[in-house]
Amino acid sequence: MTKSAPVEFINAVALDGESIYISGSLDALPAYSAHVRLFLYDELVDPVWRHHDVDWWSIATAVFVESDEAPWALSCLSNEGQVEYIRSSGDPIVESIPGAGVHRSGAVRWGYMSNLKQIGDHLYACGGAGQVYKRLGKDHWVHMDEGVLQAPDVDDRLLPSAIDGPHEEAIYLVGALAESGYPPRVHFWNGKTWRQLELPEVAERLTCIYVETETRIWLAGANGTLLLGNAEDGFVSLSSVDDNQLFLGVCEYFGKVYLPSNLGLFVYDVDNPQAGIQEVVTGLTPELQDARIIDRASGVLWSVGGKDIAKFDGKVWTRIQHPDNDPI
Repeated sequence: MTKSAPVEFINAVALDGESIYISGSLDALPAYSAHVRLFLYDELVDPVWRHHDVDWWSIATAVFVESDEAPWALSCLSNEGQVEYIRSSGDPIVESIPGAGVHRSGAVRWGYMSNLKQIGDHLYACGGAGQVYKRLGKDHWVHMDEGVLQAPDVDDRLLPSAIDGPHEEAIYLVGALAESGYPPRVHFWNGKTWRQLELPEVAERLTCIYVETETRIWLAGANGTLLLGNAEDGFVSLSSVDDNQLFLGVCEYFGKVYLPSNLGLFVYDVDNPQAGIQEVVTGLTPELQDARIIDRASGVLWSVGGKDIAKFDGKVWTRIQHPDNDPI
């Protein structure tokens, strides 16, 4: 790979302690162009960086294990509802979620898609106006959003940002309403119906979910919102932030909760709550330049920003340089 196409990273999913799957937009293209480059970084192969391109805007990446017998697949969701799968061998496979998207042929125009996640044995995707889809098999996506799906032309549109849960009878859909202040919304699927959950008054627009256990669900979002709880016991606010900090992700790692944001990477120590939410000091030179995505796999924590990639093994942070970008 030559240093001819600098990229800005958009989404990522950690695979293990040595590898991560990342989508990136080419700096030479206008923002949100319908073209991204998908990178697999793997320290155990040569070359360590491999990539291919797709003609859409990536909105989420995920690992999908269809069954114990099937090999895992790297998955990527576009804002228009295309889903690509890459396995260890063979060409990429692309599916389209019927009705999803805005400009794609056949789109009902509920709104753009926003997140993709494996929960239990199935992939789930969510998007504007309360869209929730479940993948039942190859090219077989079905709605499971009765009770949350709105009409395509509704004004106070529900804007889901993330979907996740400990299993398929406990799924959380988080986001906000498209109205003044973007009030936060959480809907919970109990295996039969959706219901809206109450939230602390201080909570604001939600962007992300992390499932630590069935009873410890972490939610984070705008103006320093950090919530912990579950559908049965409710959620409590743990935030000590009172400014315009926007948390973009949340991930628990050995008793500490890491939060990438517009201001950098931050951490909340569960065993030392009075310390509040503090900026992470990595010891890197220079320190982390930005942080957008946080994920963990095989005991390693990964942080991905627009240009800066680093991983933490619990003792030492290591920066990973992308060959197409200028050294940090």
